[in-house]
Amino acid sequence: MRLSFRKHSVLLFLSFLLLINLQSVIAQDKEWREVSQADLQAKAPKVEPDADAEAIFWEVRVDDGSLTDLIMKHYIRVKIFTERGREKYSKIDIPFVKGMKIKNIEARVIKSDGSIVEITKTDVFEREIIKSNDVKIKAKSFAMPNIEPGVIVEYRYQEVIPYSSANDMRMIFQRDVPIQTISYYFRPAADTKYLTFNMQGNKFIKDKGGFYRATMDNVPALKEEAYMPPEDEVRSWLLLYYTRNLKSDAMDFWARLGGNIVYIYDVKDTLKPDKSLKTAATEIIAGATAPEEQIAKIFSFCRTKVKNITFDTQITDEEKEKIKANKSTTDTYKKLQGTKNEINELFASLTSALSFETRLAFGGDRSEKFFDTSQAHESFVHFSAVAVKVNNRWRYYDPGDLFVPQDMLAWYEEDTAVLLLGYKDFVTTETPISAADQSKAKRTGKFKLLDDGTLEGTVKIEYSGHLGYLYRMDNYNESASKREEDLKEKIKQQMSVAELSEISIENITDAEKPFVYQFKVRVPNYAQKTGKRIFLQPGFFEYGSNPTFASSVRKYDIFFRYPWSEADEIEIELPKDFTLDNADAPIPVADPGGIGSLKVSMGINNSTNVLTYKRNFYFGRRGATLFSSSAYVPLKGLFDAFHRTDMHTITLKQK
Repeated sequence: MRLSFRKHSVLLFLSFLLLINLQSVIAQDKEWREVSQADLQAKAPKVEPDADAEAIFWEVRVDDGSLTDLIMKHYIRVKIFTERGREKYSKIDIPFVKGMKIKNIEARVIKSDGSIVEITKTDVFEREIIKSNDVKIKAKSFAMPNIEPGVIVEYRYQEVIPYSSANDMRMIFQRDVPIQTISYYFRPAADTKYLTFNMQGNKFIKDKGGFYRATMDNVPALKEEAYMPPEDEVRSWLLLYYTRNLKSDAMDFWARLGGNIVYIYDVKDTLKPDKSLKTAATEIIAGATAPEEQIAKIFSFCRTKVKNITFDTQITDEEKEKIKANKSTTDTYKKLQGTKNEINELFASLTSALSFETRLAFGGDRSEKFFDTSQAHESFVHFSAVAVKVNNRWRYYDPGDLFVPQDMLAWYEEDTAVLLLGYKDFVTTETPISAADQSKAKRTGKFKLLDDGTLEGTVKIEYSGHLGYLYRMDNYNESASKREEDLKEKIKQQMSVAELSEISIENITDAEKPFVYQFKVRVPNYAQKTGKRIFLQPGFFEYGSNPTFASSVRKYDIFFRYPWSEADEIEIELPKDFTLDNADAPIPVADPGGIGSLKVSMGINNSTNVLTYKRNFYFGRRGATLFSSSAYVPLKGLFDAFHRTDMHTITLKQK
């Protein structure tokens, strides 16, 4: 069909206007914006009176109009007010991960007299800022020249993610610096919806050039507090996603999503195992009759007999990416090799083969956000465990995670809403939280106190449950020398002059046993000698520790990851010519509701002159781990009392 001359002319005119507009945008992108005299001469921040620095504006333009790349343009202008602000912005890191590109970095410093110093391309370098077991983060870094209180720092750059889109993007509106105005400009590629968090109804409004804009003014800084909830629970942000215009409630959403997951994970194949797996399951549980014993044997088989690629330290990340996924749980069983998720799926097949009601559990991650099923978005859940109904109660198992005990999940997968998917339907429930005595630090020490106050002896520390899990995750992929250096550094943070030797680290990969540190230690001047008296803190393991909560005020709720307990047994051989002068044990400390408790007892063997010190502590009974900020004062008072008890000092006098 041919266009009429009139229509053709209109299209040419529109194309001309579009070209002019595009050239205008390009020109604007290439030019720094004018800086007002008011901002140049400003002596105090507007949003927070005590701020060390304040962003005048923070803008991100997210262009998802390309068919291939997602392009984000960042432009930040910050006013520096104090020496701490100068130190914070003297070097800037722009983090990125594999698959992202950071381009067109420009930065400059504007002094109060209007003079400008810009960085050059050679000032930008790349470095690795985070390297953990499964995360590597690099950064484009550059130092800001001639920075001092009173200057304005501004920088801009492009973030390019090839073959990606803005679907499921998290737009962060609250940062670690107060912001006068923060805006996201977004050009979508499809119909868009978004969920806002801690933003009091902010929304996108139509802007120029096909963009939409969401803005917040006078945004306070996100300030870290001890034991605060995960950042996504407290900061202002929104989650943007593309979707068909389907009106449904949350349960309908999860039903539809569950159907997709059932297809993607081939849940029917997993929960309807073939004859070979039924035969295998029967062989694995040979001799076991009780349901718990049968499941324990299946768990042990999946944990110990199937090679776990995810946690194999002999395979590089690049080599892992090249390993083909198993086609089915039968394939995993035949190869006796699989990823964390593939091993969990095999466990589900084997328990299903024994006629246990089994489902795949998709739950939240409490290290990122507290999930409940009213929050209808797929990014809030992940394949976290296998649920098996035992004696009419759901039990949760994660044999694919090498460092989680059989009767627990990782801490961030406990106490959260969860979807239990079968191949026909789903159930919503919650995962339980482990008790305080399941995550215990058992610490023993046998010491000798010398006349000059030096303490020396042997130490054994055993971490179980979630405590052991965290230490295993930190250590399993490290060299023996690095593990020892990390331990020395940990001890020196409390006792800077401590000398460690004969270090032994045990059960790094056996989650059913406590993770163990053993070592010899020597601490000069551990006790303070004054004249004929020595002042001694018998609670060695709390020596040098700081109060849990330092601030007198609190903004955010208080969140402990999990309940835990500690049991200390310490023996100290006192100098022969010294005896106890004042050695009363501190009184027990506990809250009225029994959530936390600390009890200390002491005794002396007069014949050997050996002081015995026993300490028993727990916190989080009945799963109490999250407290309102309004409860901060009494909670701080409780932990201050714990700390005073731990710092208890006794007096020895020379005979």
